[in-house]
Amino acid sequence: MSRNGKTAGREFLGQAEEKSLSRAEELDPWQSGAHAASSAERVRLLYALSHISVVANLAAVILITVWLWPFAHRGMLLAWLVLMAVNVALLGLFPLRYRAAPHRAADALRWERYFTLITGFSGLVWGMAVWMLVPMSGEFPRLFVILTLCTVCLGATGVLSPSRWAYYSFMAPLVIPAAFFLLFGQTDSISAAGWGVLIYIALLVSVHDLLNRNLETTITKRFESEALAMEQNVIFDSAAEAIGLIRPNYLAKCNRQWCALFGCTMEEAMGKPAWAWWPSYEYWGEFARACLPIISQGKAYSAVVQLRRMSGDLFWAEVSGMALDPANLDLGVVWMGTDISHRLRTESELRASEQRFRDLVSLSTDWYWEQDDRFRFTRISGTVLERIGANTEAALGKSRWEIPGIEGVTPEQWRDHRETLEAHLPFRDFVYEAHLASGDKRWFSISGNPAYDENGDFAGYHGVGTDITERIVAAEQFRHLAHHDTLTGLPNRRLLTDRLEQALALAKRSGHHVGLMLLDLDDFKIINDSLGHSAGDMVLCATAQRLRGTVREVDTVARLGGDEFVILLPEMTQIGDATRVAEKVIKAVREPVEVGDRQYLLGVSIGIAVFPDNAANAEGLLQQADIAMYEAKRVGGSGFRFAPAPNARQANGSAHSQTARQRMDKEPRH
Repeated sequence: MSRNGKTAGREFLGQAEEKSLSRAEELDPWQSGAHAASSAERVRLLYALSHISVVANLAAVILITVWLWPFAHRGMLLAWLVLMAVNVALLGLFPLRYRAAPHRAADALRWERYFTLITGFSGLVWGMAVWMLVPMSGEFPRLFVILTLCTVCLGATGVLSPSRWAYYSFMAPLVIPAAFFLLFGQTDSISAAGWGVLIYIALLVSVHDLLNRNLETTITKRFESEALAMEQNVIFDSAAEAIGLIRPNYLAKCNRQWCALFGCTMEEAMGKPAWAWWPSYEYWGEFARACLPIISQGKAYSAVVQLRRMSGDLFWAEVSGMALDPANLDLGVVWMGTDISHRLRTESELRASEQRFRDLVSLSTDWYWEQDDRFRFTRISGTVLERIGANTEAALGKSRWEIPGIEGVTPEQWRDHRETLEAHLPFRDFVYEAHLASGDKRWFSISGNPAYDENGDFAGYHGVGTDITERIVAAEQFRHLAHHDTLTGLPNRRLLTDRLEQALALAKRSGHHVGLMLLDLDDFKIINDSLGHSAGDMVLCATAQRLRGTVREVDTVARLGGDEFVILLPEMTQIGDATRVAEKVIKAVREPVEVGDRQYLLGVSIGIAVFPDNAANAEGLLQQADIAMYEAKRVGGSGFRFAPAPNARQANGSAHSQTARQRMDKEPRH
């Protein structure tokens, strides 16, 4: 690693440590400037030294018991021994629990708190020894207890050096009551000893502070060194590029990617001559002569070269190298390399694919388009647009909804389309009609996908467009044929039924009448039989034209089949409206019809049914109109009849219901 790399690494580690320290201080003041790793290590040392506390406490307890047994109050001594037994048990139990628990850095603070509480209890028990054991003893036993406590404090200074909080929690409950007892209410000699003890304790606190700071500094620097070494090794081994240190004639060091690139193990790679990775010694010599002047100047040298794997296979690589010390090339040159054989093949395939795409676009009815992140067109290409006379230049820099001449899209469809774009989602088959400058109208279907840049940020859309005008026209013709009579162009039975249902639904809400007129031409069979069906077809077409001229735009003239027609009057204010229409129809049909060089006079029989007077549904209306038409024919034709009233309908309905059903099911003959 270069000097700059080392400096940058140390600065990075320093910044990371400062962030860690500030974060730790924000989280809890107990940690007070130690990062997580050093805290965990201090806690580990704290619990590791705890067995010394157990042994020292047991030794001191035994010694005090032996010395004070003849002098101290037995009850007080036994009570103190019980408290000390609890203290020793806690000091022995928690280290066992700590060793059994998983050692996570995040839990170090919690375990330090536990230990602090235990040491606080231990210090309290030792501080109580002064009040429970000393008062009833002689001067010599008292001095012995004082010396023992001083020894305990000295041992705690070393054993508790990893933690300030544990040390202070031990010393405070021990020193404060003992000093108070020794300084007040005792003999002059004991009081003097009390001042000496305080000075001694102050000295121990200073020693502990020094030990603690030195210990924290040592641990922190050790972790920094280990972390830096580990990070460098991880970076070195996990780098995506092959990295190797080439000294004048051999490979001195390399990472795992180097071995993966050249297909060898670390043992096989180490010590290999520099030219072992090249197709030939001559090739390596040419490369060395080319890179040496640049590397000697302290600059990086880059090139695309062909290298050789251990298996003998050749591949293309992009390499770059830089000397550790340009003034002393014997220290070596760090080389980095990446296999770009796949990239070169991909680029070649991509160029071929782009050429094929251009060829296909030029031959197809599709075109390609691109938009920026504000949905403005930046590119539109395709020969089909040139063929239909579309001005693509006028669309550049505009969004789709800003281009004039686009129709066939509802406001709701525009809103849904824009919401899809704003959400950066793909869309398919967005259809609209475009008015071209030439006056033509074309239908287009657009599909697109969102595009993103190398950083993963939204960069716009790209997609294709298709001219679907012929498909739209064909579909419209199909829909027309499916709902209209092929001979006359009038609505057929299917479309009539749909419009009749809509008219009845509207009439039920508004309360107006709906009229249905069933027409049957009189003596039409004579024309078919005498002149043939072609003449009959001409008569039917002429009749259809006349019927259209007798009604309003909102009315419907339909052909059921043969010579049967239907007129739907969806909005009738009064029954007389149907009468006037029927009279106009009879008059129009009576006009002579020219077929070739001959004229024919026809009549028409009309049956009229009215909603809601005669029936409550479409089928009932058609049945009642059929019954009325049958009655008009029976009395001589060339006239009209209304459907019978409800009471008369009950008497005559059964006689004509079968006839009506047959007429409803009759298929068109033309």
